[in-house]
Amino acid sequence: MLLGNQLLNALRDLGIHRLCIPRKLKCNYYLPQCIAVNLLLGKYVLCLGGFGGNVISRINDLEILSLLSMGALPCDAYLAKPSDCTASLDLLMDIPQKPRFIVDLSLWNEHTDSEKNELIEQVLTSINTIRRYLWDSNLELTSTPSEFLERIGKFARGFRHGVVIRRDKPIIHDNAVMLDPEGDCVLSEQLITRISTFVIGGIVDKERRIKDGTGRLYGLLGLNVPRCRIELRGSVIGVPDRINKIIEIILIALLETGSIEEAIIRMMSKRDRVNRLFYELQRAAYRLRGEGSTVFVIPRSLINRINWVNASDKEVELVLRKSHIYVIDDEELSKYLLLGMARPGPLTYKYVSKA
Repeated sequence: MLLGNQLLNALRDLGIHRLCIPRKLKCNYYLPQCIAVNLLLGKYVLCLGGFGGNVISRINDLEILSLLSMGALPCDAYLAKPSDCTASLDLLMDIPQKPRFIVDLSLWNEHTDSEKNELIEQVLTSINTIRRYLWDSNLELTSTPSEFLERIGKFARGFRHGVVIRRDKPIIHDNAVMLDPEGDCVLSEQLITRISTFVIGGIVDKERRIKDGTGRLYGLLGLNVPRCRIELRGSVIGVPDRINKIIEIILIALLETGSIEEAIIRMMSKRDRVNRLFYELQRAAYRLRGEGSTVFVIPRSLINRINWVNASDKEVELVLRKSHIYVIDDEELSKYLLLGMARPGPLTYKYVSKA
């Protein structure tokens, strides 16, 4: 369950149906979730009373108003800085214990300097990702070296968090998988709902390929859990590999869409979409025999069917240019097929059958 929904339950238990919040509290995601995170970070406390103005949001039986010193509407409670609260309330929120994400940093020293910075950036972004759904304690860093802690302290000076940080190897008590693009099982929606802990390698191979990094890490940690890959329609091509995006794919599939495919497509970068579309077009294109050579062609009617990754028109044009695939009219292709000059590619049937 979302942390924000746990906050709603806790407020209901206290008999709070009208909550006033400071106007400077800005949230760009689910408002109860944002409020819960700010309370856990200690930026605000829950106080008795207060007055509000306009209604910002209504969620179930809770009204959320903007806090005003001269407001006309009395509040059951309001948020304030700890130093500004005259009568604070004890709020008992049930923090979700699952899912748990473990990022292991055993291979930290194999990274270049810029890769280390990139890894720190991905971890910090992962914290913000987790906060959109859960709480910091759902993220755990293990095998954490001193250099990582020093760098992250400089990278995000004064950054408050509740992430679990361990110097030793991860301790796994419940159902777990290690996410590995070369794993021998495929992560499914059914598996996601049963798994409590997802282990992710703290690996960035931005400048050079770290050969079988996740596999080596698996052995180094002495794990005995399934190694599962995240696939998109039978391939890992185009599946985001940034740590924060992997975490968000799982959270979206688990708590929003119920679909891994939808979650992946939402999280794909331009590069991911281009790579996957390149892969699909190359295999769906017809092979047209010319004078001494073979060219790849695609009928205009198939473009939209193949572009299920929602690439923009410019991205489609880029892929066609890079792959040297020519777009032709359907009538022209029919002529070549009748003459025996064109033959389908290995994946053409997937799209033609939908015609």
